[in-house]
Amino acid sequence: MLAAVGETTRMLILHRLAESPRNVGELAELIGIPMVNMSHHLGVMRQAGLLEDQKDGRKVVYRFRPEIYTPGGDAPDVVGTLQLGCYRLSIVKSEDSGKAKGKAGKKGE
Repeated sequence: MLAAVGETTRMLILHRLAESPRNVGELAELIGIPMVNMSHHLGVMRQAGLLEDQKDGRKVVYRFRPEIYTPGGDAPDVVGTLQLGCYRLSIVKSEDSGKAKGKAGKKGE
């Protein structure tokens, strides 16, 4: 799972999905990459067990699997937390225009 989130573009995708579920086209536009590349990144994250997808007409909407994602957090800048095995990844707001920053730690830290 950690390999699936350890890439810069995927960190940006995590931040956008922490805001709300989104389809491939929305994510590609928000991140600024071609849809084919976005589909690849989402496929890697889905195969790793981070995401689930649901058909909405001709679109596929992606969201975090509820058993690994908790919205909000202990601090006001935490958007949500991913539980990745024995690790937690807190998705926090950035000082510069809402870009993603990740803060990882072992459980209990």
